Amino acid sequence: MAVTDEAPATTSWRVGAFTVTEVQEIPIAVGLLDGLIAQATPDVVLATDWMRPHYATETGQTVWDIHAFVIDDGANVVLVDPGCGNGKSLPLQPSWSDLDTPFLQRLEDAGYQREDVDLILLTHLHLDHIGWCTTKDADGRWVPTFPNARLVIVLEEYEHHLEQRDAPDDHTHDIVFEGSDPSLSRQLKLVWAETIQPMIDAGRVDFVSRNAEVLPGVSYQSTAGHTLGHHSIRIESEGESAFITGDFIHHPMQIAHPDWSSRNDWNVEESARSRRAFFEAAAGTDLLVLGTHFAGRSAGYIVPDGDGYRLVADKPA
Repeated sequence: MAVTDEAPATTSWRVGAFTVTEVQEIPIAVGLLDGLIAQATPDVVLATDWMRPHYATETGQTVWDIHAFVIDDGANVVLVDPGCGNGKSLPLQPSWSDLDTPFLQRLEDAGYQREDVDLILLTHLHLDHIGWCTTKDADGRWVPTFPNARLVIVLEEYEHHLEQRDAPDDHTHDIVFEGSDPSLSRQLKLVWAETIQPMIDAGRVDFVSRNAEVLPGVSYQSTAGHTLGHHSIRIESEGESAFITGDFIHHPMQIAHPDWSSRNDWNVEESARSRRAFFEAAAGTDLLVLGTHFAGRSAGYIVPDGDGYRLVADKPA
């Protein structure tokens, strides 16, 4: 599927000595993820006034996209959650299969060549967070996209992914999209063959433990629930901090309602507990929260709001 529309202007944030830059891959078609957060019906979304215009339509449908983040301290370039990738086989989500997007050009427009990337960090191993780790070469083989980059994976997440990949063939995904093949193990085998195994074969994968620091000021932070080993990314520098969510928070409606989990979370109760604890700690602080699937204004600060929280543009006083 060719996607060549011009991307929105690059957005960057300063976090101490770091620059964090958002690089767009694709918008998610409105309606495609309806029901993923079961409680987020249009009337409830419309009643949450701060969802519009960035995170919902005027009719109350949630709005999402897929983008990556680049973390740059001047000495290291770190790419976080590099999207679906081009030409991948994604029967679980057919509309994201065989993409042909200018993601690499957008990365270059943001100031980064393929050779500049030193590390790739993955919050988890789902298909829309790992795809650009590999691309096809002239012979049609999947090879590393970024020739100088090491891929860093939390070992707990890797081992859980292996268990799911090797589950019986009748193991199905909880969400079945129109026209999709619901076999989870088949999809994971394809992800493995096209993305993970080529990185292993190239000797480019490093495994780390839970909550590992991968660079001074850049750490994994366990946010289990969406997957067993899901980790978000925490950035600390010169008294400032930021937090890249991954799918720990799928959509800002989960900020308003922390107990609302996504239907394809591995453990919905654990996911809700992780969010609630995070919001309680972050509310009213200067922690910049960057949402991996947040459309429109993809970053902000958590503040209390009734029984839940909201995301605001300005740092709390």
